Amino acid sequence: MATTKTKQINWLFPDPDVEVTLEDYRDKIREDEKSGDMSVSEFKRRLETWLAENV
Repeated sequence: MATTKTKQINWLFPDPDVEVTLEDYRDKIREDEKSGDMSVSEFKRRLETWLAENV
């Protein structure tokens, strides 16, 4: 069975040497949403904010 290594990202204090991709960000939002920490509307707001700042 293949194992995948997930990137360790400090979301509060990001390391400038770690590249955070859009997919990393989406994965984090999905985790938070599944755990109940974030609603769909909050997800959309954060994603739009991130896209505006980083793309």
